[in-house]
Amino acid sequence: MFLDPDKLPKAPPAQILKEAAAGRLGVDHRFLRALMDRPKETMQAILDWRGQDHDADAVDLELEIVAIVRALHAPEGIPAIIDAIQVAPDDIPDEVVEAIHSFGELAVEPLLRLYVGLDGKEPDREEVAFLLASLGVRDPRILGLLLERMEQDADHGSFLLGIYGDPAGRPELEKVMSSLSDEQSALRGEIERAIESFSEQPETSHADEPYDIYAEYPETADPPVELLSEQERLEMLDHPNPSVRAEVAGSFSTSELDPVSVKKLLQRAQSDSDIKVRVSAWTALTNETEQAEVLEAMLEGLRNPSTPPEERAGIIVGLALEADRNEVRKAMEDLYTQPETRARALEAMWRSLHPSFRDYFEQHLYDTDVEIRRSAIWGVGYFSVRSAVGRLRELFEDEELRPDALFAYALAIPADISRSRMKSLLARIENDAEALSEGEVELVKIALDERLAMIGKHPYFNAPD
Repeated sequence: MFLDPDKLPKAPPAQILKEAAAGRLGVDHRFLRALMDRPKETMQAILDWRGQDHDADAVDLELEIVAIVRALHAPEGIPAIIDAIQVAPDDIPDEVVEAIHSFGELAVEPLLRLYVGLDGKEPDREEVAFLLASLGVRDPRILGLLLERMEQDADHGSFLLGIYGDPAGRPELEKVMSSLSDEQSALRGEIERAIESFSEQPETSHADEPYDIYAEYPETADPPVELLSEQERLEMLDHPNPSVRAEVAGSFSTSELDPVSVKKLLQRAQSDSDIKVRVSAWTALTNETEQAEVLEAMLEGLRNPSTPPEERAGIIVGLALEADRNEVRKAMEDLYTQPETRARALEAMWRSLHPSFRDYFEQHLYDTDVEIRRSAIWGVGYFSVRSAVGRLRELFEDEELRPDALFAYALAIPADISRSRMKSLLARIENDAEALSEGEVELVKIALDERLAMIGKHPYFNAPD
């Protein structure tokens, strides 16, 4: 049984955590509120969570657990933060550092135990020593630990003592400084800076800093369905919440569908009570119109005068590959004339690759509606509208549309398209885009392979073995 994200206060916190880890529940304000409003139950669920094996979880909730413990300021949850530190002590996320610091003096003992337990493991111990030095708490055990590190590594030890800021460390630092040679001027400067930072009063403890957990997460978030298996997604098409069903149906748009999936999606397209679910299901069936049952259902919906425009637009995207039919092209043109369905109509047009639609896209690259602009970008790419390539380069500066513009640019940029030219073309695009992230490189590679496929050539970057 799935949890409805709008009714989470009725579910036990342990079940909420389990569903989120399984990828069947989004992490948003609804998720957080259902847990934050029941602190005792939630902390018990978190303590139980620590004793379970989570290697098979679709979603790692480690940082969410840390954030909840911090927001509730529940000392019994400190071991959960220590768990998060132990995952990679030499690369602790900022969120975890801030969380352990928020407990101030209460964090001293757990961090000291962790430090002792890491005996012989450097640089793991080094990072834990930094956590203690920067905790904002004066404790003779911390000072003793830092002085020991000073003996082992004067450079880093003086740095940590400077962060700690306790004048009790001055004699040891002065002793080390007196033994330095002229060639060790850099270390002398480090020690002098540490001594100058000393204060009779410790810095204000991080425990006093306010923390708003809701500012870190969206008000609503769909489940990460892309992490789920096809079978799990099929089951989620029966989810009680329509927004989840719509998201799940849409996730099949990039999948090769087996007969079971086609049947389930067709059922949702024809009978779901929510129009957004029906639209997502119709769209997901785009590549299945060779099946008579699917094609007939789409045409029936298209011809039905009572079909709402929004749903008709979803159907027309599903029918994109049937653009040789006069009634399908006419429906695309009719929906294009209506502002509320124009983005979907343009999407259907570029998916169709029908030459009659070539001149529809460039004029909408400046549209005020971002979804119309997005469809126009893809149309410019797939129809290789070279007169619009310069505008695509301008859109590299648009954070929201940059991925779409990069893909379309790779499809449309004038070039000799052959497998031997792909590496140089990738380098050219990277230069035009003023560098690409790792994810953007992969996106452009997919687009270039798509461009090869469109002229009947084998892919270059993702060629089969």
